[in-house]
Amino acid sequence: MKTMIWCLVWWLTCGMTARAETGPVPVLSESRSVQSRSFPAAVIQLPPGEHAMLVEKQTQRFYVYGADPVTGGVTRVMDTACSTGEAPGPKQVEGDKKTPEGIYFLIDEHLEKDLTPTYGPRAFPTDYPHLLDRRQGKTGYAIWIHGTDKPLKPMDTNGCVALENADVLRLSGYVTRFVTPVIIQDTIQYADPETIAAQETEMTRFVAGWLRAHLTGTGRELDAMYLPGSLPDSQNWEIWAYHRRRAAQAGEPFRIQISQMGIYHYQDMYVAAMDFELIQGQTHHLMGRRRLFIQPGDLGTLRIAGDDFQDSDRPRPALAVLAAEAERLLGSR
Repeated sequence: MKTMIWCLVWWLTCGMTARAETGPVPVLSESRSVQSRSFPAAVIQLPPGEHAMLVEKQTQRFYVYGADPVTGGVTRVMDTACSTGEAPGPKQVEGDKKTPEGIYFLIDEHLEKDLTPTYGPRAFPTDYPHLLDRRQGKTGYAIWIHGTDKPLKPMDTNGCVALENADVLRLSGYVTRFVTPVIIQDTIQYADPETIAAQETEMTRFVAGWLRAHLTGTGRELDAMYLPGSLPDSQNWEIWAYHRRRAAQAGEPFRIQISQMGIYHYQDMYVAAMDFELIQGQTHHLMGRRRLFIQPGDLGTLRIAGDDFQDSDRPRPALAVLAAEAERLLGSR
C-alpha cells in the first residue's frame, strides 16, 4: 500500500485566508509552485509517483505524463500513435463505434493469456460508463486500452483505444488500478502554470470545505455544496450525523484522512479522486477511492454533480456507504 499522506488543514475566512482551528479536521496539500512552461490543462494535480494518460482523437496520439517532483508540474514520458473509434464524436450508445470523451480511470489489467489475439498482449479496461454517463443515458461497455493483431490505422476500432503491442506493454509500469486516469479529448488543451496553480488551489479549498462539512457541518451545509438532486438522500446524512455524535460522546470523534488525491479537468467538469479513510481512535479503515465530479453552478460557484466510491461494486450512494462504515466502526469497539 502506498504511503498515506496527510495534507495541511484549510480553514477559510470570508477573505479566503487560512487560519488555525481545533477539532478533527482533514487536511490537504498546498498548490504546486508556478513554473515557466505550459502543461496539459486536463491534469491539475497528480498523486505523487503516479501518471496520467491523455488521448487526442484529432491527431490519433497517446501520451503519458508523470508527476515531476522537481518542477512541481508534469513531464511527458510517452508519446505514441493510437487508434480510436471509427466514428467521430463522443460515445453515446452501445454499438455507435465512438470512443468516449472525458475523464475515466483504468480499473484492471488483462494479460495476454486471458485475451483473444484481437487485443494483443495487454488490455486495460476503463470505467466507462461512469456515474454521470449513466445518468445521461449513455450505454456501452468494455472500453479498453489494448494492443492489436493487425497494423495500427487511425480511427479503426469499435470504440476502444488501440496501441502498437510494444507500446501497450509499456503501460504496465505506469498504471495503478483506480488511480490512473485516461483523459480522452478531441484536441488536447494546454495552460500556463499560473492558471493550473490557481485551479489547484480553488479545488483543494473546495474539497477541504466538503470534508469539514462531513465532520462538523449540518446536512443543509453539505447539501449546499451539491447540484440539485446530486446529494445522497437526507436519511443517509441523518444516520451519519447520529454516528458522528455517538463517536464524539464516547471521546473518540471520527476523523477523515485523504491521500493520493488527483485533480483533473475536462470542459466544465473537474474530477477529484482520493483514497478515503475513516478513523476513530487508533482504528483506521480505508474505504477506497472516492471520486467527486465538480462543476460550476449558479454564478460560477463550484458544486458537486456526482459522488461515488469508484473502486466498489456497492450500488449505494457514497454517504450511505460512509454511514454504514461508521456504524461498523462503532460496533467493533
